[in-house]
Amino acid sequence: MSKGKLIWDEWNTRHIKKHSVSVKEVEEGYERKEYEISSYSGRKIVFGKKKGRLLTIIVSFAKQERPYVVSARDTSKKERRAYEKIKTNQTI
Repeated sequence: MSKGKLIWDEWNTRHIKKHSVSVKEVEEGYERKEYEISSYSGRKIVFGKKKGRLLTIIVSFAKQERPYVVSARDTSKKERRAYEKIKTNQTI
């Protein structure tokens, strides 16, 4: 299943629902990404906003060119502190 720029399937759609996040919110948060960090195994951590809600979106490029959503959730307190440091040009 493909909606927009991100790759969706039954598993990741169900998984983000557990975190009370919709496909539309993730799509919009990804489009409005504030910052992106490279992670392991071809993954990226994206901080994106949707109507003032800061989301942490994990995507993988390991087996495809377009990003596959591994997870998406509200940004944790620890992640938000790191994000705020990045936004103010401080090191983590």
